[in-house]
Amino acid sequence: MASKLEEACLKDPKIRGHIVFYEFRSGLPIFQCYKNFCARMGPNSLDFPDFEFWWMRFSAGNFDLDYDRSQDPKCRTITDLPMHIIEKICEKLGKNYQKKYRFTLRNVCKSFRSLADSWVPKFENLAIEAFSNLFTLDFDGQYFQYSDENKALNDLKSVIAHPEHKLTNLDIGEITNQQFLDKLLLEMESLKLKIHIENVHLNSDNWKDQMRLLPFYQAETVKMVYIEGWQERNSEFIDEICKIDQEERAGDDQIEKIENPKPKSILFSRVEISFDFLSNKEATKIIKNFLKLPNLKYCHLKAELRNIVQLKKNIQRLGANIQTDRLDILHYPIQNSNDVFEIQIQLDGIRIKQKSVED
Repeated sequence: MASKLEEACLKDPKIRGHIVFYEFRSGLPIFQCYKNFCARMGPNSLDFPDFEFWWMRFSAGNFDLDYDRSQDPKCRTITDLPMHIIEKICEKLGKNYQKKYRFTLRNVCKSFRSLADSWVPKFENLAIEAFSNLFTLDFDGQYFQYSDENKALNDLKSVIAHPEHKLTNLDIGEITNQQFLDKLLLEMESLKLKIHIENVHLNSDNWKDQMRLLPFYQAETVKMVYIEGWQERNSEFIDEICKIDQEERAGDDQIEKIENPKPKSILFSRVEISFDFLSNKEATKIIKNFLKLPNLKYCHLKAELRNIVQLKKNIQRLGANIQTDRLDILHYPIQNSNDVFEIQIQLDGIRIKQKSVED
């Protein structure tokens, strides 16, 4: 039983807080601290909720002992817990709880949202589709569908805006809702966002929409750009890439650059393009365009070729020379450089890569 002196001390909230702080400093779990407190001060000296109040304040880094308990909210909820306690609770959800429940927790309350947003996203693959009233985000095969445009944008932004997030693959699917894309671009521009992405997947069916996102990729992190689609669409897409390169080298008006940011042609230094069919005429045109790109390091045109003898003749007319030791390879001299583009033509496609003549 507590002495009269101890009872008098426990009636003073400040002294009571000091005694709880003494137990808190032991570093033991809260229930063990309370047990030790009761052994020291008496079994009925302080109710556990009162002890827990001070212990939780100290745990959250708040050591102000002048707090007036009359200011307490009428009821307490899980959201009043310190962040590290909430994190411990979340860990009980399973090994991959951060990936599985990230977006669920973001929409519980502000404190849970802050916690979820502090996690470095572990998603490697992202695919986006936006229809009139349905928005789909695919993170590593986990599909999240939204009818609320703003909610979809908020969840998407929380991932791509994280400074430590690194994507391996980004696939922009069908975008029929232009308002969604417009809002996303405005958000990315206001945040001055640059996405770390290794592989960019483009579909020639909606490449005009996808091109609007390219200025927000970190060009230096892009390892490969994959393009798929019909011959005519792909050819048009390649024309646009070459036009961008010409504008960059000519030097656009700076005001125009700010108001209408364009993707850097360096993004397309490594490209793989798949064709359903590729005629000699289009193949020649595409190769001619790519040979104008000084930033091009590697290009693979995947297609079945029928008359490669005629195609080689067409490439020779552009200024390339067939190598005597390899009849399937031509060298095209790069302007203002000692390097060449090595062009390999085979039945299953065409490969172009920049190469030093010393190699």
